[in-house]
Amino acid sequence: MEIDIHIHSLYSPDSRSRPEAIVARAISTGLRAIAVTDHMSWEGARATSKIAPRTLLVIPGAELKTDKGDLLALFIDEGVKTNVFAEAVERINALGGVSIVPHPSESPGITRSELSLADGYEAFNATCGPRSNRRSADLASGLGKPAFAASDAHMIMEIGNGRTSVQDCETLAELREVILRNPVISRTVRSNPLVHRANSALMFGLKGIWQR
Repeated sequence: MEIDIHIHSLYSPDSRSRPEAIVARAISTGLRAIAVTDHMSWEGARATSKIAPRTLLVIPGAELKTDKGDLLALFIDEGVKTNVFAEAVERINALGGVSIVPHPSESPGITRSELSLADGYEAFNATCGPRSNRRSADLASGLGKPAFAASDAHMIMEIGNGRTSVQDCETLAELREVILRNPVISRTVRSNPLVHRANSALMFGLKGIWQR
């Protein structure tokens, strides 16, 4: 089954994607599971989970801001109240969650040693350029950590541009057990950088908050 572990909704400052549209897009593109990971918020994941059919698993999650860059907290519903990277990873794991470093090369403060603390990383982020994605893969090379592709979608049309294949699952509990076992990057289509940046600028104008 194919999954996209990095999607933003209207609960992020830089997106206006509604949960209903996220679900419809995910299903239409053949995704079986998604993670709605809003900036410092679980509200998008909660709202999306409430309306998703049983055929689409919605992983609870958020994109946290830490002193070493961003960090995806998956399979947990809040409970992380520190911005220290190592402490956040430890807390996510203590709560039974999964920690994924998104776009590592875009986090200039992170080191290989710190990256090795997380459960996995994005080797392909659809909003990043080829050079950035290569640097991410190089940074994690030799660490033995599972690599993922994700869309980092801030617009509906971007959902599924980056996706990863994992063992078929019927429940979130099953997906939590297999997500780190040999994930295979299955789609790496770069989102249009001009459209993506224009959307970010528009969201800044509408909401007055700038995010990556």
